[in-house]
Amino acid sequence: MSARRQGGMTLLEILVAMSLLAILSVMGYKTFGSLLIARERLMQTGEQWVDVARAFRRLESDLSGLQPPANAADQQQGLTLGASSLVLQPDGKGQSLMLEMVSARYPGGMERIVYQSGAGGVSWSAGAAGQGSPIAYALLGAGMRADWRVLLNDGSWQTAWPMGDAAQGRVPRALEMRVMMPGKQQARRIWVLP
Repeated sequence: MSARRQGGMTLLEILVAMSLLAILSVMGYKTFGSLLIARERLMQTGEQWVDVARAFRRLESDLSGLQPPANAADQQQGLTLGASSLVLQPDGKGQSLMLEMVSARYPGGMERIVYQSGAGGVSWSAGAAGQGSPIAYALLGAGMRADWRVLLNDGSWQTAWPMGDAAQGRVPRALEMRVMMPGKQQARRIWVLP
């Protein structure tokens, strides 16, 4: 009788093939897991940048309502429409930026907008000037912090405004907002003031 070789796989060949398949599966699983983690981080970073852009647009919109300070000639002619003011104050845990301006939205004719930065993020509130404190809305979440500075007409940057008697003849010309995000990322924007 002649020995015929059957066309099939031996047990050893099947074990080697299964081992290779198991090794490739584990490597693929780890790579896929890393890909998912990287995607999640990218999504979080993208959301943070969108939040920062939204905060910049909110402040830009609020600054557009500020009136330029009246000069002496306008005051003599009675042409002042109302005074806008910008107050920048450091507090114990962060900084606050307050804008007051003429507004037809409130019966008193004046609106107060307050930005508050601290450990819990950045909040925004708006309401009638001189009345109770309005509801504060979260503008930037925890882990994000904002700092503001004003550029004065003498070229100096100040983290507090007004400065009392030291402000004689000094006028704010620009406002800078810096946002510190998790991971030591930073965004900065400067607006020219009226």
